[in-house]
Amino acid sequence: MSLRTGADDVVGQPGDAAPDGAATSTESLVSWTPRAFRIANVCGAAAAAALAAAILIASQDFAFRVRDLPGPAFFPVVIGVGLLGLSLAWLVLSIAGRIPLDDEVEAPPDRSAAIRAIASLGVVAASAFALQPLGYPLTTAIAVTVLALLARARLRAAIPAGVGFAVLSFLLVTTALGVQLPTGVLRPLLVGLL
Repeated sequence: MSLRTGADDVVGQPGDAAPDGAATSTESLVSWTPRAFRIANVCGAAAAAALAAAILIASQDFAFRVRDLPGPAFFPVVIGVGLLGLSLAWLVLSIAGRIPLDDEVEAPPDRSAAIRAIASLGVVAASAFALQPLGYPLTTAIAVTVLALLARARLRAAIPAGVGFAVLSFLLVTTALGVQLPTGVLRPLLVGLL
């Protein structure tokens, strides 16, 4: 199997000797073919649209407004609609071939990076569905921790980051913005604080 370079030159297998005798680096030589780049963009746009749909479906279980204030579904709906619009635009541009392939585009991810990226999307999608039963603080703490681990953070750094982000963002949104977030299984513990 030959690899393509940005200059459309065909090079040998990864690790083959370069003309000067040095081993070649696949990171600097591998790039997208136009067809693979187009397929990757279509798949990325479709995945983003599916995530937006999941967010919108999950937000149906929450109130959009509470009295005269935004309810717990307000921000997910805004994010879901925005993401859906952007992903549909991305999909149309990808199918039409309007996204140019140039030398500034990163090389395709290796298998490990692709698996981590897909797993990250799965974590975000699962957290949208876990929001009501588990509540915002617990869902966010778990999701941020898992995302940090997928980004190769150490466990002793990922757990405090997840818990810290969940607590700070929950307090900020509920107290400073006055938006009610689902508390889920932690309701008995948080009812006196809010």
